Amino acid sequence: MSRPRVEFLRLDGVALTPSAAPAFGHGLRAAVLSAQTGEPGASSLLVRAEPYWCSHESGVLESDLEILLLEGDLRLGECEFARGSYAFLPRGLAIAGAESASGFAALWMGEGRAGLSPDSEPAAEYRGERRAGPLDVNAIAWQPVPDFPGRTSEEAGSGLRVRRLRSDPDTGAYTLMTHQAPGWCDPRLEAHETWEELVLLQGDYLMGETGMITSGSYIFRPGEKPHGPQATRGGCVWFCRGEKEIDFRFTEPDWSAPRCREYLAQAAPDPQPQLWGNWS
Repeated sequence: MSRPRVEFLRLDGVALTPSAAPAFGHGLRAAVLSAQTGEPGASSLLVRAEPYWCSHESGVLESDLEILLLEGDLRLGECEFARGSYAFLPRGLAIAGAESASGFAALWMGEGRAGLSPDSEPAAEYRGERRAGPLDVNAIAWQPVPDFPGRTSEEAGSGLRVRRLRSDPDTGAYTLMTHQAPGWCDPRLEAHETWEELVLLQGDYLMGETGMITSGSYIFRPGEKPHGPQATRGGCVWFCRGEKEIDFRFTEPDWSAPRCREYLAQAAPDPQPQLWGNWS
């Protein structure tokens, strides 16, 4: 079961509450960005902690957890995060305490209940080979986009590059970042079977009928939802997730290419303060 479509949220405008926070001690505040209905439902949160926050709780992760640290620092068990750190932590990983010296803001993406369990069942299912990170995303070189079903690397264009953070060999689930150079565009509407979750970390973007969005915008889009055209005047960086390998199918209605041309004909926006700094 997927989640309802969210297109789009401004992450600097969401309300943070203790009741939405993951179950890692006290003092965290969070906003639910998107969530699967039912229990245990997958969810994505924006989580914040104040300086000197800590938790002495121990246990094992009840579900797979992905974290992208947007600012600050975090120690989660033996996992050390700094600004720009990403990790995929599998269900069953042992966690002994957590703390932050300067406070933090993080994307916190879980596939079930976002907390710790004292039970042995999740620990018995732990598969360490699925773990990725923590790793510094800004230390990873940008690479040409590979071929995907329905879209070749050449078709994507030299202005689109990628940092692949994780790929699940069993399901094809992926987490990556994309960098679109100034002036990049794709006038088509695309659709694919996988859901996708997106955060615009840096820059400007024309997202079809939604219009222009900027740094700090969040999208969750169920599978098979056409979207586009897409363009950027000044360049941008996205954080992206999906449940399986992406397969592209394209259409190009009469209105889409003129919309791209109109957007790109305007001067690039003046440099804006990025919500969480530079990611390129």
